[in-house]
Amino acid sequence: MRFDELFEQRSLVASKLKECIRDKGYTKVSFAGKADISRPTLDRLLNGAVDNKSTFDRHLQKILKVLNMSVEELLLYRSVSAKPVTATVFSQNAPLEHEMSETAKKQYNLLLDIIDLCEIYY
Repeated sequence: MRFDELFEQRSLVASKLKECIRDKGYTKVSFAGKADISRPTLDRLLNGAVDNKSTFDRHLQKILKVLNMSVEELLLYRSVSAKPVTATVFSQNAPLEHEMSETAKKQYNLLLDIIDLCEIYY
């Protein structure tokens, strides 16, 4: 596949790159360092937000070299951590007038902060 075609499919490339990087055990910071790419540039690549074809091509070549993959292998990549989709059940079991305690609110907000940190680094 030509890089012009890849550039047009950069959202697909971005999702495949995220899977590969995560499955190989890298954080965004460690991978950016290994590929000699700045962290903000890696983020733009992983979000499909690089608008310059030469920038996209140059950095994708660096990434593929670190991953030891061809373009075709990247596009055909299937995540080893892919889980089957399951239905989620939602239930409103709490009484209508229920309010979380202050301790529960703090713990809940702490968990949300941890989730935000994980999104930054993974």
